Amino acid sequence: MRWSLVVAVLSLAACGSVDDDRPATLEYITVAILQPSCGNAQCHSSFRRAEDYAFDTVEEARDSITTYGLVMRTEPESSLLYQVLISPGGEDNIPRMPYDQPLADLDVALIHEWILLGAPGL
Repeated sequence: MRWSLVVAVLSLAACGSVDDDRPATLEYITVAILQPSCGNAQCHSSFRRAEDYAFDTVEEARDSITTYGLVMRTEPESSLLYQVLISPGGEDNIPRMPYDQPLADLDVALIHEWILLGAPGL
């Protein structure tokens, strides 16, 4: 009985961990976050190109980010890519993206860190 209590406590402690050892690189962020969440066929794919942005490949993401100035290196709060992810949306704000479901907080934090580090891979 005692052993199961220890396992339960350790499991709960692990769930509260906020360590993120994922790489803060354009390649990882594109493949793991932007492509599945933003680069789908209905929005920012090479086919649809909503707002002329595409995030379905690393090359298209790099091109969209650099061509349209979506990232200000080392300045996440000044970067449109980050701003749309944290926007509350609504009438007086820029639209929040993805509009149908916000990204997970850890994904937004990783993008913030990536920009803060100078956006490696751009």
